Amino acid sequence: MASELTVQTIKGPTSGGNANKILVPSGQTLKLSGGGTLEVTDNIRYDDMPVDSVIQEKFAKGTTNGTSSGSAWVNSVVNASITPKFSNSKIIGTAQIPVWRTSGSSYFGVRVICSGGNTNTVASWSDGYYTGGGANCWDTTYQWEFVGGSTSAITCTFQFHPNGVGMWFPNNSTTFSPDHRWSVRLTEIKQ
Repeated sequence: MASELTVQTIKGPTSGGNANKILVPSGQTLKLSGGGTLEVTDNIRYDDMPVDSVIQEKFAKGTTNGTSSGSAWVNSVVNASITPKFSNSKIIGTAQIPVWRTSGSSYFGVRVICSGGNTNTVASWSDGYYTGGGANCWDTTYQWEFVGGSTSAITCTFQFHPNGVGMWFPNNSTTFSPDHRWSVRLTEIKQ
C-alpha cells in the first residue's frame, strides 16, 4: 500500500558523520514522476561523486586554419580550455581535425601542449606521412588523456611539425561554408 507524505523542507542531522546530508540508501532510487524536476540551488558537491564520474565537459570549435612548410613546431589554431574541479582529475581529450598535406617523403608530427595548470606536452603523434602524385587531405581523430595537476585553467593547444613539406592544419577549404573546421572536447573524470 502506497502512502504520501507532504512536507515543505527536509533536513539532515546537524552533527555527526553525515551532518547536513539527506541519504538515499543503497538499492533505493529517488524518483521524480509526473514531470517533476530536481532543482539544485546550491553548489554541487563534486567531492561526493564516485570515482570515474564525469565532472564536466568543455567543447571548442573554430573556422580558422593554419599552414606551414617549415622545419619546426608551429602552434596551430586548434585549442580548448578546461578548469578542473580536482587537481588529480583525469582529463580526456578528443579532437577532429582535417589535415592537408603536400606530396613529400617526410613524416610530420603532431602534439598537444598545455599551459596554465598543466604545462607539459601531454600527447604526441609522429606517424603522419603522405607521398604521392599530389596533395591530399583527410580528417583525423586525435584522442589523449592526462592528469590535470591543478585546479587552475588548462589550455590544450595543438602544434604540428611539417618537417619541410607544405601542410595545412587544419585545412582551409571554404566549400559549403563550414562552421566547423576543427573541434575539441575536453572531459574531466574524477579519480
